[in-house]
Amino acid sequence: MLFFFEYLSGQIFTKMNFYMQNFLLFVGSLIFLFSCTTRQDDKPVPTNSLVAVPEMISLNELSIAEKPIRIELKDVPKPIRIEVPCQSVGSYSHVSESGTMTQVNLEKPSSQYLSFLTDESGQIVRNSAGKPYIQGKGGISQFKNYSTDNGLALDAVNSGMLDSRGHLWFATNGGGVSRFDGIAFTNFSTARGLAGNTVRAVLEDSKGVLWFGTIGGGVSSYDGNVFTTYTTENGLGNDDILSIMEDSDGNIWFGTYGAGVSKFDGKAFTTFTTAQGLPHDVVIGIAQDHSGNIWFGTFGGGASKYDGNSFVNYTVSQGLPSNRVRSVTVDHSGIIWFGTVGGGVSRFDGENFKTFGLEDGLASLVIRTIVETSDGTLWFATEHGASSYDGKRITTYTREQGLASNSILDIVIDANGKLWFCTDGSGVSRFEGSSFTNFTTSQGLGSNIVLSTVEDKAGDLWFGTAGGGLSRFDGEKFTNYTASQGLASEIISSSHRDQKNQLWFGTVGGGVSMFDGESFTSYTTSQGLAANDVYNINEDQQGNLWFGTDGGGLSKFDGEGFTTYTSQQGLAGDVVLGIAEDNFKKLWFGAADGGLSRFDGISFTNFSSDQGLADNAVIRLIKDSQGNLWIGTENGLSILSSEKIHQIENVIELDDYKSILEDSISLFQTFTTAEGLPDNVILQITELPEGKMAVGTNLGIAIFDGAKEGKPLDSLRNIEIFNSETGFPVKDLVDGQNGMFVDKKGVIWAGTGNNKTALVRFDYQSLKRNHRPPSVLIKELRLNEEVISWHSLSQEYKGTNVNTFSRTIDELIVYGKKLSDTEREELQGKFNGIKFDSISSFYPLPHHLTLPYRSNDINIDFGTDELAKPYLVEYQYILEGYDEKWSPVLKKTTANFGNIQEGSYTFKVKARFTGSVDAGVGDWTVPISYSFEVLPPMYRTWWAYLIYGLLFISLIYPISIYQRNQVLKAENERTKERELEHAKAIEVAYTELATTHENLKDTQAQLLHSEKMASLGELMAGIAHEIQNPLNFVNNFSEVTNELVKEIKEERDRPDEERDPELENDILEDIASNLEKINKHGKRAGEIVKGMLQHSRTGKGSKEPTNINALADEYLSLSYHGLRAKDSSFNSDFEMDFAPNLPLIPLLGHDMGRVLLNLFNNAFYAVNEKKKVADDSYKPNVIVKTELIESVKDKKTIRIKVIDNGKGVPKANIEKVFQPFFTTKPTGQGTGLGLSLSYDIIKAHDGDIRVESIEGEGTTFIISLSIPSNLS
Repeated sequence: MLFFFEYLSGQIFTKMNFYMQNFLLFVGSLIFLFSCTTRQDDKPVPTNSLVAVPEMISLNELSIAEKPIRIELKDVPKPIRIEVPCQSVGSYSHVSESGTMTQVNLEKPSSQYLSFLTDESGQIVRNSAGKPYIQGKGGISQFKNYSTDNGLALDAVNSGMLDSRGHLWFATNGGGVSRFDGIAFTNFSTARGLAGNTVRAVLEDSKGVLWFGTIGGGVSSYDGNVFTTYTTENGLGNDDILSIMEDSDGNIWFGTYGAGVSKFDGKAFTTFTTAQGLPHDVVIGIAQDHSGNIWFGTFGGGASKYDGNSFVNYTVSQGLPSNRVRSVTVDHSGIIWFGTVGGGVSRFDGENFKTFGLEDGLASLVIRTIVETSDGTLWFATEHGASSYDGKRITTYTREQGLASNSILDIVIDANGKLWFCTDGSGVSRFEGSSFTNFTTSQGLGSNIVLSTVEDKAGDLWFGTAGGGLSRFDGEKFTNYTASQGLASEIISSSHRDQKNQLWFGTVGGGVSMFDGESFTSYTTSQGLAANDVYNINEDQQGNLWFGTDGGGLSKFDGEGFTTYTSQQGLAGDVVLGIAEDNFKKLWFGAADGGLSRFDGISFTNFSSDQGLADNAVIRLIKDSQGNLWIGTENGLSILSSEKIHQIENVIELDDYKSILEDSISLFQTFTTAEGLPDNVILQITELPEGKMAVGTNLGIAIFDGAKEGKPLDSLRNIEIFNSETGFPVKDLVDGQNGMFVDKKGVIWAGTGNNKTALVRFDYQSLKRNHRPPSVLIKELRLNEEVISWHSLSQEYKGTNVNTFSRTIDELIVYGKKLSDTEREELQGKFNGIKFDSISSFYPLPHHLTLPYRSNDINIDFGTDELAKPYLVEYQYILEGYDEKWSPVLKKTTANFGNIQEGSYTFKVKARFTGSVDAGVGDWTVPISYSFEVLPPMYRTWWAYLIYGLLFISLIYPISIYQRNQVLKAENERTKERELEHAKAIEVAYTELATTHENLKDTQAQLLHSEKMASLGELMAGIAHEIQNPLNFVNNFSEVTNELVKEIKEERDRPDEERDPELENDILEDIASNLEKINKHGKRAGEIVKGMLQHSRTGKGSKEPTNINALADEYLSLSYHGLRAKDSSFNSDFEMDFAPNLPLIPLLGHDMGRVLLNLFNNAFYAVNEKKKVADDSYKPNVIVKTELIESVKDKKTIRIKVIDNGKGVPKANIEKVFQPFFTTKPTGQGTGLGLSLSYDIIKAHDGDIRVESIEGEGTTFIISLSIPSNLS
C-alpha cells in the first residue's frame, strides 16, 4: 500500500526536512507490510472447507508485566499547544522528542480563493450581498475537447445540430461541416457539393433533410445523397444566411444578413423585410412560440413577433436590454428568452421583461445562444464562457474549469442530454455534468496527495495531505495549515471530529494534533501515545478516543491519559489501520499485519483468513447504518453481517463459536474482482445516503447497494464502476485508507493519487446517466474487405436513374477523390453481377442486395448514437442462415463473414450501454436487421440443373425407344418361336454367367491378395443371385406377355360382331405394363454389369500430385448438395477439420474422388436414416478430418477420417462391408459394390481402408495413404 510513493519520488530530494524523513520511514514501513500499488487480482481468495475457531486472549489471564500500559497526563510533560497566528508572524520554542530545544516560526495561514467570475476589466463580480460568484463547482470540471487533431474540419465552429440518427453536425467558419458519430468525424465541403465553406447555421427538418446556411453561397439542402443549393437566383432574399428554423407547418425560415427573412414552403421563397414591418434586415435569431407566432431577433432593431399577418416589434423602449438580439429561445413553459449583444439575457413572459446581467452571475453581456435541457435548466453561450441558470442561480464555466475556449458560439444537446459547446477557434467541448470536479494545488490545495478528510461543525472540509499539511475548504477558498501554524507534522494520515466538535489529526512522525478552533495541541509518545505515526482515529460511545498506530499498536485516550494495547495483550497486530464500534459497543480493530480483532474491554478475539477473512492485511474498517462491518483488505472486500455480530455477542467461551461456524465455509462474505470489483486491493470504504456503499480501490471507485439489516449481501447489486476506463476522472485511490469521505450533503470527496485529478468531488446524486438505450445503425457494407462506392456501382443497371452528384459525393467520402471514368469502369467490372434496387441516405447501403457467388466475403460496420463514451457500448450480432447462435459479447464494431454459400441471409445486431444508466436502460436493444442474397455458382444454378436433366433424358430416351420396339416385334412372333428365342436367351445368359464365372476366378486372386475380398464362390453366388433376380423377372413377364399376345390374336381372328374392343384394350395395357417391368429389370442387370466394369477399370490413368484437403472439400460439397438436390428435406451439419500444410501426394484424382464421394454419401445416408427415427434433440453431423502421421522410422502417412453419428454398423456386419454386393440399404437403393470398389482403389494406391463402428453411436471410415519418401 504505497499511498505516497508518487509524492515521495517528486518531493524527497527538494524537501528532506524532519517531516519528510519521517514520511520516508512511513513509506518504508508500508512497503514492508504490503505492496498496494500493484494489482493483486491473481492472488487467490482463501476458501476454507472447515472454519477454524478464532483465537481469544483475556486480559485477566495476563501477568502484571503483560498488562496494558497506562500513562497519566499528569505524570508526563504537558502536550505542546500552539495558537494559530491571526495576523503577525511569530515563533514558538519547545523541547523536541530528542530532548533538544526547537524553535518554530509561526505565520498566519495562507489562503487561496477559487476561480471567481470577473468582468471585462478583470474585477470580481459580486452579488447583491457582496459575495463573489464561484465558477463551476470551484475546481476542474469534466470536459472533453475535440479539435482538428481529432478530425474536426476546422476549430472555429459557428453552430451545431443533433440529427435524427443521434449524430452531431458542426458548422465551421471556413472548413464546411463535420459529422461526428462518436468515433470519427466526416467532413463535407464545397468539394462535395456544399454551397460554401463558411457555414453559420444548420438544421434538420421534419422530413430528415439537412439545411446549411452559408455566408456568400446561399443555402444547401442535403438528403443524405445529394446537395441542392438555393441562392437569390431561386428566390432567396440574400446569400448570407445567419439562422434557420422550421415552423410547425413545415415552412423553413432563413434569417439573412441584410435582406430580412425568407420563408420556403417547399416550392417557393417569400421574403419579409423592413418594407413588410420587420424592424431590421439583419436577422440572427428565429423561434416559434407555443401559440404559433414566429419571433425574430434582429441586429439593431430589437425583437419582432410575426403572427402570420403582421409584425409586432419590441425594443429597449418596451424593456429589452439591447436592440441587438442574437438568440431567441422558447422554454418548456412558453417563456421567451432573448440573448442580446451588450445587454445580457432578457426573459419575456408576454407582458414584462426581466434582464439578467453580470451582477446575477452571467459570464458576459454578449449572449450568442440559449438552449434548455430536459430538466429545465437554461444554458447561455457567451463571449466569456458558458452560464447555466436553474431557476435560482447562475453558474458559469470557463477555461479554468476545462472548457476549450471562453468564446462560445453555440450549444448542442445530444440524445443523452450531454452538452456540446461550439467555440470560436478551439473546437468543441463536451460537458459531462457537474457530478465530478477535481481540485489540485492550482486551486489552493496544500498537496496533490490527500490522505484523510473530516468535516467540521460549520460544514468546512479539512483535507489532510502528504507534505502539505491541512487544507481547510469553506466552499470559496482553501486555507492551509502547516508546521508554521503549529501543526505537529505536515503528513496528515487520519482525522476525526469528536463529540465536542474538536478536530483530531493523526500525523506521520508528529503524533496526533487536536484543533479547538484557535490552536493546535499535539500529543506524542512523550504523553503516552503508543507511536508517533497515527493511521486511524475513532471515538467510542463513551467518548474515548482510539488511535491506531504504525508498530505501536493501539492507544485509548480518555482525556486524562493513554492506555496502550499491542499484540502482547492479544491485539491481532501492531499496525492498526482500521477502528470501528459495533451496535453492541464492542470495538473492532483492523491490523495490516494480523487480521481483525474484537475487543470487549476484557479480552481480544482475533479473526483471520482461517475464519474466512479475505486477507490478513486489513486496510480499512467501517460499520454501516445497518450494523454490518465492512473490511477492506489487500485481497478483497469482506463483510461481517450484523446477524453474525449478534451471534458473536452471545459467545461466552470459545466452544460457543462452533455453533456459529457449523456448516459454514466462512464467517465472512467476501467479494473480489470475480464479483465485479475493479480491483482486489480495497483501500477506502464509505457509506452514501440511502445505504449505498462506495468502495475505493487501486483502480477507481465501485458503488453498489449495501446489505439490509440482518441480511447477507448475496451479490454486489447495481454495481457501478467509476474510473478512467469508464470515462471518469478517477484513476485510482491509493493515497491512504482515510482518503474517501462523504460530507453532510452526501457528496463524496476522495484522493485519487494522481497529480492531474488529485482531490475529486463526486456528487453521486447529480450524476448524469444515459436515460435511453443506444440507437443502433449499420454504417457500411464492404465486399472482400474492399470499401465500395455503391452509388458508383448503380449506373451499370439498366433503368436505374443515376445522379452524378450523389455518386461524386459518395466517391469523395469513400475514396477521398472523384473516380475517373476508367477507374469507375474498373470498379463496375470488378463487381459485375451485383444487383440492388436503391441506396439508403447518409450511410449508403444497397437495398435488396443480390451478390454473385464470387463476392461472398462480406464485412459489415455498425455503431450507435452514443457520442460521449462509445467504448462502453457492447454488441452482439448474428447472420441468420450462416451462424447458429449470436456472437460473443464484443466491443468491436465490425462483423466479418467469409465464403458464404448461396441463399438468403439476414444480419442482425443489437447493443447495450455498460456505463451509468437509468433503470432498464442497460438492457439489450431490439436488434436491427439487414438482408441480402448470395447467388449460387454457375454450375449450381437452376438452368445448369436443367441442362443436366436434358442431357440425361437425351441419353435415356433412345435406349427406351429401342427396347420398346424390340418388345413389340417379339409380341408379333408366334408363341413357339418366342419360346424358342426365350430358351436361347436363357442359354445365352447361362453362357455369359459361365464366362463371368471364369472372369471372377481371376478377380478372386486379386481380392485374396488384398486380404479383404471374399472367396470366388461367394462372388459367383452374389453375381448369380443379383443377375438371376432381374432375369427371372424378364423371363416371367416375357411368358405372361406371350400368353397375352396369343389372347389378343385370338380375339382379333373372331368376326367383327363377336370381338370385344374393351377386352383388347385391357390386354394391350397389360402388355405395356409388362414391357415396362421388363425394361426396369433389364436396367437393374445393366447397373450390376456397370459396377463390375468399374471394378475392372480401377487403376487406369497416370497419378498426379494432389491436394487431399482440396479434394475432400470438393467432394464433400458435391455429396452434400447432390443429396440436397435429390431430396429437399435432407439436411445435416458437416465439419471439416483439415491438417494445415499437407504435402501433395500422387493420386488418380478421379478414382480417389469416387472413394471419397462414396464414403460421404454413405455417411450422409446413415445420419439421415437415424434422423427419421430419432427425437428432436438429435443433430445429424458428418466430420471429415485429415491428419499427417509421422512414424518412428520417419515415414509419413496422410490419414483421412470420415465420421458420422448415425446408427452405426452391427458387429456381425463389420467384416462384410467391403464384400461385393453386400449392402444394408433397401432393395433397389444400392448395388453393394461401392465399398468394394473403394477398397480396390485404395489398395491400388498402396493404401489401407478400415472401418470402426459403435452400434447406435456412429461409424468412422479411416483411409491411410503413404507419402513417397522423395516427397516426405
